[in-house]
Amino acid sequence: MSDLATVRRTVADARAPFGAPLGKCDAVPPVAAIEALAASYPVVAAILGHSPFAELAAEFVTEVPPTDPNLAAYGCRFPEWIVGRKIGRVLPYLSSVAAIDRLHLAAARAPADTPVAAPVLTGMTATEWSASRVKLHAATRFGWFAVPAPSIWLAHFSPRGAGDATEWKAEGLLITRPADHVQARRIGPSAHRILSGLRIGETIGAASAAAHGLYPEADIMSAVHSILDSGAVAGFRAGR
Repeated sequence: MSDLATVRRTVADARAPFGAPLGKCDAVPPVAAIEALAASYPVVAAILGHSPFAELAAEFVTEVPPTDPNLAAYGCRFPEWIVGRKIGRVLPYLSSVAAIDRLHLAAARAPADTPVAAPVLTGMTATEWSASRVKLHAATRFGWFAVPAPSIWLAHFSPRGAGDATEWKAEGLLITRPADHVQARRIGPSAHRILSGLRIGETIGAASAAAHGLYPEADIMSAVHSILDSGAVAGFRAGR
C-alpha cells in the first residue's frame, strides 16, 4: 500500500467510529481545534516544534474547519492535506508520520478486544492453522510507506524501539494493543502482504503463499509468528 493510499485509508478508519458530519461548526474556537490537532499528531508536533506546528495547524483549521463541536475525530484529513503543503515537500516523510500518528490514535481508541491465546495456537494442527482465516484485533493497524516514516516516528515516540540510524528505504509499521497497551513495530514487505491478505479474508496459508511468491527470500514463517506474537489477531475461523 502506497503512502497516499495509507493516508487515505487512515482517513477512512478515523471517520468510521465517529462519523463525518458536514458543515462548519462555528462553536469551536480555532485555538481549541489547534490544540486538538496537537493532541492527535504528537510526533508531527515534536518534529516541527511548538510554533511551526501551531502555524501549520492554524492554516489547516482555516482551510478545513471543524464540523462538530466534539473534536475527537477532527483532523483526519491532516495527513493528506500535508502532502500539498510546502512543508510536505521540504520534509517528504511528514505526511506519512502524520498518518502513523493517526493510526496510533485509532488503535488507542478502538473497542476492547482480546488477542488470541497461546494455547489456541498450540492446539491447532498445521493443516487447521493454514486453512484458517483470522479476525484481526479491533486495535490492529498497519501501513506501508515509501519513506522510512516508521523509523522516524519510532525515534520520536519510542526511542527504545527506533534502533540504529535510519536508512532511507521503504518500511512498514504494525500497531497493536495487547493488554490495552498500544505497541508499534516495524515490519517488512512480506509481513505487510500477509496482514493485507488476512484483512481481506485470505486464509493464513493463502496469505503466506502470496507473500512467498512476492518475496521468496523472506522468512515467511517467522513473519507469521511475529504477527501472532504481536497480538494483532483476536481469533480464528475455519476456512472454506
